[in-house]
Amino acid sequence: MHFGTLAQALGLELLLDTPTPVAWVDAGVEARPELPRGTVWLARRVPDGLVAHLARVGAAGLWCGQEASEAVLAACRSHGLGLALLPPWLSPETVLAEARERVAEAEGPSALALAGMLEVLLARMERERAVIETLYRWLGLPIALVSSWGQVLAWAGEVPRAHPRIPGGGPDYLALPAGEGLLVAYGHRAELERARSVLELAARLLKVRALEERVARAEEEGLRGTLLDDLLVGEADPERALAFGFDPLVPYVLALVEPPPIPGRHRLAEARRREALLHLRREAVAYLERLGVAYLVTGRGGRAVILWQTHATEREVQALISALGEAVRVGYSAPRFDLAEVPQAYREALIALKTARPGQYADFTRLDPVAWVLLQQSPEDLRALAERFLPLEGKLLRTLEVYLAHEGDLTRAAAELHVHPNTLRYRLGRIEAVLGGSLRAPEVLAQVYLALRARGLLEEG
Repeated sequence: MHFGTLAQALGLELLLDTPTPVAWVDAGVEARPELPRGTVWLARRVPDGLVAHLARVGAAGLWCGQEASEAVLAACRSHGLGLALLPPWLSPETVLAEARERVAEAEGPSALALAGMLEVLLARMERERAVIETLYRWLGLPIALVSSWGQVLAWAGEVPRAHPRIPGGGPDYLALPAGEGLLVAYGHRAELERARSVLELAARLLKVRALEERVARAEEEGLRGTLLDDLLVGEADPERALAFGFDPLVPYVLALVEPPPIPGRHRLAEARRREALLHLRREAVAYLERLGVAYLVTGRGGRAVILWQTHATEREVQALISALGEAVRVGYSAPRFDLAEVPQAYREALIALKTARPGQYADFTRLDPVAWVLLQQSPEDLRALAERFLPLEGKLLRTLEVYLAHEGDLTRAAAELHVHPNTLRYRLGRIEAVLGGSLRAPEVLAQVYLALRARGLLEEG
């Protein structure tokens, strides 16, 4: 982009044109000696010697205030520099910002490598999509910004449907850590290597921006956690949640997230457990911020307590597990509207959590009522129930399980056990002798069924 073209595009009054391409636009009191060739200098006033200095460093020209003296005009003409005036309705700051964007779009990284690439990216950091689109225009490579849980946050160009989940490179992609996710570029290996320095710069800036946002959120997260702590013990006015964007017409769910167990009672193990919980809370906040919903997060008993207003609960919980790590366990409550019912929601989530395995989630609303009753008991009580009403092992225990699974159908049960029906009848007789009652008696069947479920829950836990 040439001096005159850029000046006219910005609405400046062009006095002198020059064929020198514009590589960068800068401003200040005194022009720096390290300016790249092709720089346009924007000055509110033109001190003595500025024009000569710009000519020595190979500048393209000068933009100045509403008036330019005859001496400045003559000096620019003598040195072959361009000259344009800013009209009174344009501030220098506005002109500088727009000029840099236009140069970036027109010239790309080759013109900005000496100066300005960093400043252009910094100016666009507020919007991740703007950063990705700028990189795409500069490099000509399809680029995506992917969250830690696999969601594509921004993209430009024809990117594939599936993306890498860890940093690294392949024959057709380069994935760099960038804040709370990955910056992934696609292309041939040679193209990616040529673009690596620009991509690394952008990835580092995205990481710094994410850290700044995390620091800025820290104080607010403390307030959110305090409110949720108060709601859990029934000592908070639910209307306080309005300050965090809660809508009374949108339901919420409460989830308990348990990290993988860290064995040991020594100080190092305790420190690791605290760090694991802090990590869960931090990643949950990052996910919920991306989701764009009202939320509260705190910790209790080594678990993360997460409350958010929901629109598609199961899908949101699945994405939450992906964001937090596949080894976590999650139990969540039934949807509710009244924040005064947070203690009940917590109890529901705790019951559901007890049925979830690592990497899985459990929905209280889908919980088996028998499991719901049994999970009110301690593991010791469940063990006592199983031992008292199910004193069977090995072949007899397996026979009883299959018999009940087939609802007492001897033929189907015998077929699954690969025995003759008469053999099955003999085994059932032995089982009834041990139990001290007939399997046709409702009371005996109820005791046996509850004991089997208790035994299964203990094995799952």
